[in-house]
Amino acid sequence: MKPECIKKISIVMGIAVLASITLFVVSQAKSSKYIDAIELGGEWFLNNQDENFIHYTYRPYDDTHDEEHHAMREMGAMWSIARLGEWLNDDRYSELATKGFNYFRKSFKYVEDQDMYYVNITPSKIKLAYNAFAILTLIELDYPNKDVILERLANGILYQQNPNGSLRTFFYSLRATGVDYYPGESLLSLMALYEYSGDERYLEAVEKAFPYYRNYWRNKKNTAFPPWQSRAYYKLYKATGDREVAKFIYEMADYMLEEYNPKGNCQDFDFSAGSVAAVHAEGVNMAYDLSHNRCYRNFSQEVADYIISLQITDTEEFALPAIGGILGHENSTSNRVDRNQHAVLMMMDAYDFGIIR
Repeated sequence: MKPECIKKISIVMGIAVLASITLFVVSQAKSSKYIDAIELGGEWFLNNQDENFIHYTYRPYDDTHDEEHHAMREMGAMWSIARLGEWLNDDRYSELATKGFNYFRKSFKYVEDQDMYYVNITPSKIKLAYNAFAILTLIELDYPNKDVILERLANGILYQQNPNGSLRTFFYSLRATGVDYYPGESLLSLMALYEYSGDERYLEAVEKAFPYYRNYWRNKKNTAFPPWQSRAYYKLYKATGDREVAKFIYEMADYMLEEYNPKGNCQDFDFSAGSVAAVHAEGVNMAYDLSHNRCYRNFSQEVADYIISLQITDTEEFALPAIGGILGHENSTSNRVDRNQHAVLMMMDAYDFGIIR
């Protein structure tokens, strides 16, 4: 064999070895107790499907599912499942999210004069955030007529915006509950859709809403409001660079940390409230990625470790549908879709932001 041929073969082999090493390093980079917890949390969704989409509640100590359903929380879980499909590069989650979307798609109602959809899955309470989770899910999927559906769902949210920037929380109703949840979820969906499509209407709607909801929260501080609003304004800040938006995200995160009564200097937080800590850490994650503040990092790190302590992993004591499920607290007897939703979303973001490894 000619020397130049040997040289070429050596180079090719070297590239192949380098590629193998690179793949090994990448796979190892996503190998930790947190990745294991995220994957187990995802498997829980896969193992708790029903004929339509998914069961809402599972009783691990009895190996039974409740008959009750909660459309809003199941739609929120649908988005987290769609995100798992992309994050883990696993089509099983995309297929389950598509199954869920097809189920909820049957209840979409078209309003021709507004060229909009609303989701009529609970006709007595047509919640604004149904549209939000349909948008957030569909962005993650390959789906027929995707862009038309997304625009009509977004038109539904835009239709609900008042001149002062606030969002009516129910379609065709004077009911005004859900203010701490539905607007934040809807603003997040508009920002995600702005990132996807570049349609300025969505950005303008969120910019219009920001002063209203900042004032609302300052006059009615609570822990329910910050997580979704922080997610929405994180994207708003990324799009605009408005420092007032970033300051408000930090303001909400500071409040949240104080509510968890740290024993030390930004450490040893009190998680007696249970798995809801994962929800609250979702907002704090956003604050950390913008600031790299040590206190925010410590909080999210401790939340991740606490949530893992609530995850069922014992395959000898529990049936398959229990494995990966998040208990509400140490003495809880149930798993629910929203607990797993928030656990996997929080840990995926924390991993991407370098908080956990």
